[in-house]
Amino acid sequence: MKRSTISFAFLGTFLCTVFVLQWWQNTSYPLWVWLSITVLGIVLYGTCVLSKKAPLGIVVFAGMIGAQMAFLMVMRTTHAPTPFTIDTYAQAETVQITGTVIEEPDRRPLETKYTVEVQQLQTESGTILFPIEGRVLVSDKNGYPEYAYGDTVSAKGKLEKPTTIEAFAYDRYLSRYGIYAVMYRAQIELVRAEPSWSFYGKLFSFKEVFEDRINRLFPEPHASFMAGLLTGTRKGIPDVLTQAFNTVGLTHIIAISGYNISIIIVIIGNALFWLPLKQRFVPAIIAIVLFTIFVGASAAVVRAAIMGILGLIAVRMERLPHARLSVLWTMFFMVAWNPKYLWYDSGFQLSFAAVIGLMEISPLIERYFHRIPKAFGIRESLLMTMSAQITTLPLSALFFERFSVIAPLANILAAPVIPLAMLLGVSAVSMSIFSQFLGLSIAYIAWLLLEWIILVATVFSHIPFASIPLSMGWLLVTVYYGLLLFWKTGWRVRRWKSWEVRRLFS
Repeated sequence: MKRSTISFAFLGTFLCTVFVLQWWQNTSYPLWVWLSITVLGIVLYGTCVLSKKAPLGIVVFAGMIGAQMAFLMVMRTTHAPTPFTIDTYAQAETVQITGTVIEEPDRRPLETKYTVEVQQLQTESGTILFPIEGRVLVSDKNGYPEYAYGDTVSAKGKLEKPTTIEAFAYDRYLSRYGIYAVMYRAQIELVRAEPSWSFYGKLFSFKEVFEDRINRLFPEPHASFMAGLLTGTRKGIPDVLTQAFNTVGLTHIIAISGYNISIIIVIIGNALFWLPLKQRFVPAIIAIVLFTIFVGASAAVVRAAIMGILGLIAVRMERLPHARLSVLWTMFFMVAWNPKYLWYDSGFQLSFAAVIGLMEISPLIERYFHRIPKAFGIRESLLMTMSAQITTLPLSALFFERFSVIAPLANILAAPVIPLAMLLGVSAVSMSIFSQFLGLSIAYIAWLLLEWIILVATVFSHIPFASIPLSMGWLLVTVYYGLLLFWKTGWRVRRWKSWEVRRLFS
């Protein structure tokens, strides 16, 4: 019995159980649940032992532990309002809250959103409740004065619970971050400025200065586009351009995602072709870590960095079972920390689906790309795009109800220039510190590359049927992945004898 088989049983049962429990979230589960899992596990284990299938019994026991672990993690993270939590008082009444800004402010053209960790609540009648805990997403329409990470602020406005907006489950989206109350129009005042030294405070301040220099070097929409590439900020990109990126399947390049980081770092690694493979891998990992720290190391960015590293491992590891386990163990720790990633985070789901595509599908279709030139990473970029698109197609159809037919060609034309555009963007900002002329000179070359990507997105988005409506329910999604699994495991029947499952039952 291989350890990997036991790990697959534990991880698979854990993830499947957590997924199902999204429809049964509770802070505590009845005793019969624990007894049922335990008794069933013991009975199956005993049956396997009596049938002289002891290895199968160990697999069953690992699955039982995985199921119980799933229930424990969901219990631990399920939110329940109490008299001491802020969402209990979100009754659409005017209140005043006092708390600390605990996330990077989300600054947009018409408003700024602050995530405030509340310590005190004052009702409209003047009653002060302390201590109160919980997070509130506070929207400031004034835009000035600006408040920073770590500031203690007082916000007055109507406290409400988030609801579904049209077809968008906004309440579930915010619950991923532990936010169960919102204040859409708030009057904010500073109570106490951030501490003199705060790592994240200084990091976010540096990021704002960096983005300000980008705005000085590039015109719009190129400035917002470059900021999206380098810092993940998408607030200034015009809706028309965003829609064009959505139509041609290039949205991933303006959002920090595991899929995006994987493609960029792999292409950069290919540029270091004169180095041995192992020596190229280490600089790529270092680049991901540095980039993650630079953009603020938020939960979404850390997730994207992990996905990027997993993408590299999946592409470069010679032993596929180890790559599979690395993906599943990473998914285990992230879901154990916050099960809502698996339930409500489409970016999390798409990132993992893309990594699985790179790992499982690319070897199957690689032989169809041997005539495509390797120059500038064209072959690898197309192979990775197609592999990821095959595994993300049903989820994209489920979440967005559209499918980009033109995405492979658009990625071939746009993806190879992205690393160079990013490198020139960083160089332009760095040089502008010493010389505005040199900074502008480099920025002009970067502008040409950005203009090319924008041109590709704009032109291709006007091609008829570049993006087609495609809607899939959970049933079709399940059937699709079932067929994909059959293709992966059964496309060569002669490999049947090498399967671990076959050996297990023999």
